[in-house]
Amino acid sequence: MTGDVSHAQAPPDKARVAQELVARLDQALLKADGLVKANLILIKKTGDSWTWDMSIFRKGEDSLSLFESKGRGLEYKILFKEDGELIFAFNALSRKIFKKNDEEKYENHLNTGFSFVDLAGTSYQANYNPIVQSDLDIAGKKMKRVALRPIVPYFYSKLILLLEPDTLRPTRLDFHDKDGVLYKTMNIKYGPVKVKAKQKVTKEDIVSRLEMLDLNTGAISVLEYTEVDRDVKPDPSLFELDNLNRL
Repeated sequence: MTGDVSHAQAPPDKARVAQELVARLDQALLKADGLVKANLILIKKTGDSWTWDMSIFRKGEDSLSLFESKGRGLEYKILFKEDGELIFAFNALSRKIFKKNDEEKYENHLNTGFSFVDLAGTSYQANYNPIVQSDLDIAGKKMKRVALRPIVPYFYSKLILLLEPDTLRPTRLDFHDKDGVLYKTMNIKYGPVKVKAKQKVTKEDIVSRLEMLDLNTGAISVLEYTEVDRDVKPDPSLFELDNLNRL
């Protein structure tokens, strides 16, 4: 009987190191309590582009994302409960609420490369098992590489995380579909972002852009963070399902 090496258990020390590298991904991605302002940009292969202004309210395990465009105003609200375990989408144009279950969480939102679960801020460390940790040479630069398997597989069959060797900053995440085919890749960019906290405004060098390339369509989706306001204390009513369809 032959075994699948991709499922082989790593030695305890390597498994611990791999877990720590995945934890760095969770730490890097922006999940600040308060209010985060961002732009979501879709650039199609034809050159056509669409932009939405995003407002992300977060308190603990709950968050609410609003998507507005210049032509239509508020188009969508997405309510994430229990760190993305529960996802409810409100289409402001049709005035309908949809609960996203299982594979529906992996549908692309607004035809961008970002799925609902990508936007949920769920913990990668809590939802994926690292199975391989190794070094990978890319254009003469050695990167840290971690392969991840979902604990409960719905659509993503495997993720590949790349980190800088010196700083251990996550720089890329590759997504493989349920057939094991690489179909999108997300580059993680860092830069100065305006942060308000304790009545002071500073600039912090944090994740400023997530660039998602859809290999099937050639489209690029960009999630660009512009401002973090930690002084905002979202009212608990924002995260109540009964209030989701209020405009």
